[in-house]
Amino acid sequence: MAENRKRPHRVIIHLNDKELNSLNEKVQQTGYKREGYIRLLIAGYEPPSKPKKDFYDMIKQLRMIGNNLNQLCIIANKTGNIDYHKMRYALDDLHKNIVQIRTDVLLPRKAVDDGNN
Repeated sequence: MAENRKRPHRVIIHLNDKELNSLNEKVQQTGYKREGYIRLLIAGYEPPSKPKKDFYDMIKQLRMIGNNLNQLCIIANKTGNIDYHKMRYALDDLHKNIVQIRTDVLLPRKAVDDGNN
């Protein structure tokens, strides 16, 4: 079965209690599994901390606002009472902001090389 794995190489390291506790705390803060966390570090990325629940609540609220804007766009287009292009621009801008927030909070960032490595 090992020959079918994408990562067939196994690395064993020895840690003392303090090092293991530190690693486990850092992993827990991210929500990643330990292996994924270490792979990100090896690739030169800093795993982001797991967002708080209010982050997901905020994204949900922004999506609901986006849905409401979209419904207004549809009504405005049918009735001709509102500038469709301005409304569409506002909706697209909201979507871009949601994507940017998620990217900034959820995706790992390239680690800064401090010259000590």
